[in-house]
Amino acid sequence: MTNLLIGFDSAWTSEKRGAIVGVVQEDDGRFWELGPPRTVNFKEAANTISEWQTERRPVATIILLDQPTIVTNDAGQRPVEKLVSSPVGRRHGGMQPANTARADMFGPEAPVWEFLELFGGVADPLNPKADTQVFETYPVLAMIALGWELPDKRPTGRLPKYNPERRNPFSIADWRHVCDRLSEKIATRQLSCLVAWISEVRAKQSPCKKDQNGIDACICLLVALYLVEQKDCLMVGNTDTGYIVVPHGDGLRRELDERCKEAHLDPPLWVRTFTLSAVHQHHAATGAGHRP
Repeated sequence: MTNLLIGFDSAWTSEKRGAIVGVVQEDDGRFWELGPPRTVNFKEAANTISEWQTERRPVATIILLDQPTIVTNDAGQRPVEKLVSSPVGRRHGGMQPANTARADMFGPEAPVWEFLELFGGVADPLNPKADTQVFETYPVLAMIALGWELPDKRPTGRLPKYNPERRNPFSIADWRHVCDRLSEKIATRQLSCLVAWISEVRAKQSPCKKDQNGIDACICLLVALYLVEQKDCLMVGNTDTGYIVVPHGDGLRRELDERCKEAHLDPPLWVRTFTLSAVHQHHAATGAGHRP
């Protein structure tokens, strides 16, 4: 029995291309690689996932998508973004708002909805039921959870400036910092092909947006690894107005709890620590058990 784990940085619209990367987890816990990140649009990503599913016949497919998957507001930020933008802003970062007025991203014809429909809709992290599950994640928040900030006059540190499209704030030292932290995490899973790819893009003097998309896809994959290994993760938000899943971080959890109180929200309803154990129970109940 196998699990197919996928990280997908979608780039949000049909015109732009992001990146996708996948690995297979065998029932003895070992991981098998499916190559370095691929540059894809939504249609190409869906075809790639379907091909992997046909070839590998996994018991479960877990997709971590770097794009809002539940958007019910017609303006401004989603409630989850109002929470998450606080720790992001403290570290000199920004967060794009998701709303249906941004028609190419979240209007009725936006490509994300067809993609989600193909793979069973938006999964509930607290009650996963389908064999194919799509969860929303956010690489920047994952970096905060994992403690990848850089030293700064602010006690929280600052986020790495690693987007090569933003040449003014971009820092090659920050780029290498992100690559190094990611490589360390990937190497512990013996994913030598991905480690080699990260090393290759790390060495570039002028990385491009395509390289960053691949790095973000790998960070999404890392969140999938945390989920399937049944490590503690955080779910911020809810399945009514939108949520984000990242690895658990004590400091991030405390910041988000405080932000909830400032916003007059009940922290236990908006910031929850969980493990993805329910999916294993589901398969065991149907005679298709597997272990991480």
